[in-house]
Amino acid sequence: MNSYERIMSVLDGQKPDRIPVFPLVREWCVRQAGFKAYEAILDASKYAHSQYLCVQEFDYDMVRDLGGIHCESEAMGSKLKFPEDAFPSVIEFAIKDYKKDLPKLKIPDPYKDGRMPIVLEGIYLLKGKVGKEIPVLGYLQAPFRHASMLRSPDKILTDVYKSPQSVKDLLELCVSTQIVWGTALLHAGADVLFISDPMSSGDVISSKIWMTFAQPYTTKVVSALKKLGAKIIMHICGDTTDRLETMMGTGVDCLSLDSKVNMDEARKILGEDIGLMGNLDPTDVLVFGNPEKVEKESLRLMISVAGTKGNYILSSGCTVPVNAPPENIRAMVSAGKKSAWDTFSQR
Repeated sequence: MNSYERIMSVLDGQKPDRIPVFPLVREWCVRQAGFKAYEAILDASKYAHSQYLCVQEFDYDMVRDLGGIHCESEAMGSKLKFPEDAFPSVIEFAIKDYKKDLPKLKIPDPYKDGRMPIVLEGIYLLKGKVGKEIPVLGYLQAPFRHASMLRSPDKILTDVYKSPQSVKDLLELCVSTQIVWGTALLHAGADVLFISDPMSSGDVISSKIWMTFAQPYTTKVVSALKKLGAKIIMHICGDTTDRLETMMGTGVDCLSLDSKVNMDEARKILGEDIGLMGNLDPTDVLVFGNPEKVEKESLRLMISVAGTKGNYILSSGCTVPVNAPPENIRAMVSAGKKSAWDTFSQR
């Protein structure tokens, strides 16, 4: 199997030849390629080059787009700060007053507005480099996350109690936006979509808020994009143990879990038929560990999570920091390559 076939096997519920490996590397690759963050954000060719350079050097099984730069929110009016060597953050939110500002917001045109065209160009260039050998992952915010980047995380967490209908009206707009954006990602060449929702962490909102303001709206996006044939992985930061089943209830193909989640427990809750991805600690293991620790932790995860059906992608629990030693990424990939079933099952 090549990397594309390996990843797709897991997302289709089939057993691959070995466990695929995909560290969540974005700015790490930019640093490895010798670029500053702002250079990659402004130049799709530099970002695509950084991803291709690293996948060739370290031989993991999937590459990712420039997602996570709040391009959807920026295109709808939020203002970003662009540090020289860090990815952007929102410094001014589009919605200050629901009655005044929400009616002004429009679904952005992915091919014209903000930095959305740069992200699409990066996917197109990256897909041209990897072809059908390696899958390309496209990133989009879940509606609740997108809403928080238009209103502000602190305010949205208050609004769900004080102005619940206004939040729901905003979320419906975010659903429509993310369906348009996800469709554009697929048309640009993304093979897999990655829906991220750090706002829906169990460390941030209760399961009741999750089921009222987050899960149903993410489900709408997933349902629409699945009709286009999309394969979808969902990631929520932090501890999500209390909502694992309802995360799968959105209809996604695989759950990417943070290092705060006990993967053994997650597998017991969800069973062997569910695709899981994760969850090496990006700081304790991949930054401050050594290759021996990385391999030990990788093997522990593979043995406990892959089960007999192999529905597992070895990954980091969240984005890999830029200061992770290259030898640790290499050790992670090496561990995955040792997982061919004829030898792995004997461990």
